Amino acid sequence: MNNNPSFKTKYFAIAAARARHYQSFASYYPTVGIGMSIGQQFSRNYAVQPYSAANRTRTQNDSFNIGVSGQWLLFDSFVREMDMLSARHSWKASVAEEDDARRLLLRAVAYAYNDVQLAAAQQRIAIADMNYSADLLKDTQLKFEAGAVPLSDVLNFKIRYNNGESDLISAQYSYAANKYTLAALLGLADGTIPDDVSFPEMPSAEGEVLPDVSVFLDTALANRPDLRAYRETVEAAKFTYWSSLCAFGPSVSADYSLSYGHQRNITRYLDGYWGNDSSKSQKNVGSFSYGLSASWNLFEGGRTYFNARASQAALAQAEYSLAELWISVITDVRSAYDNYITYLKQVKLFQKTFELTKQTRDLVEEEYKAGNAELTRLNEAQKDLVNAEMNLVSSVVKMNQAKAQLEAAVNLR
Repeated sequence: MNNNPSFKTKYFAIAAARARHYQSFASYYPTVGIGMSIGQQFSRNYAVQPYSAANRTRTQNDSFNIGVSGQWLLFDSFVREMDMLSARHSWKASVAEEDDARRLLLRAVAYAYNDVQLAAAQQRIAIADMNYSADLLKDTQLKFEAGAVPLSDVLNFKIRYNNGESDLISAQYSYAANKYTLAALLGLADGTIPDDVSFPEMPSAEGEVLPDVSVFLDTALANRPDLRAYRETVEAAKFTYWSSLCAFGPSVSADYSLSYGHQRNITRYLDGYWGNDSSKSQKNVGSFSYGLSASWNLFEGGRTYFNARASQAALAQAEYSLAELWISVITDVRSAYDNYITYLKQVKLFQKTFELTKQTRDLVEEEYKAGNAELTRLNEAQKDLVNAEMNLVSSVVKMNQAKAQLEAAVNLR
């Protein structure tokens, strides 16, 4: 959980959804802004008809203004409330999606871990088969040198030894590849499990009697985080739709401003005027204003209407997606339940088959050494034993996989 990058992204998805939820509260607060302007304007009269000394002037206007203004939305037909509730349910959906990612990650780790154990068991079986062929090869080589058996018997056990070695190489590759998969799920930077980490040679063959499938169905429908996420998504879509309907209503807001301004005017008379070369004036102005404003958008080309229709369609889509997931959860639980029951039966059957084939192989080996059984019969008996053990470990792994599948389907962890 701490190292898997894919799972860690869910944490930031929750953080983003939480931030959007808190962001929805911002519309309840007033806005405050500050503005400032400073400037100069120069002008000059060159030719004026009729002529007057007061008309030919050069003017300089200086201005400085600063102000604070804002708006407070008092009522918007409950659009804010609907948006806030939609964001809240989207946040809850993100939390549920993180829980679902945890559920799927645990299942994937269990699958990979069981595959590693299967590959380890296959290595053990291949080594045992090689050792068995090597022991018989030594005995047969001595008998061949004494002239008691033909060369074909010696070659037979050499071939069987090579076949066992080939199976070992394949099992070693599967073991390494499955460790890579497990390491990736664990988020290990090296991409593999250290060699000093050992795994059990075989998963547990112990099964358990399960209660009726209805118990697991009820538990899954109550506990599955993906169902919870979809339910929250439906609620979010519902409030989004209601918000689009509220947009047809009016809105009321309060406006306010506080400002201060300074202006200076300098006029220079180019030809003199009443004995003066220039005149100057200035003023400082402060103001405060407030008021209420109301607006009601009656028509804007159908934008509000079609936005409501789109939100309604999105709500219907979310509801059908929830129904589809509901059916998928039921199918998932039933499949996992039947898989576990099936493989549990197979494990018990293959355990008996393995004991029988082992006993048969030992008897045929004694008969072969006594000269009462053909080499082909011994080959068949050994092959049946290897296949029976392979089937046993494979069914044990599949049973454990089905158990992990059932636990994930019900969200027991």
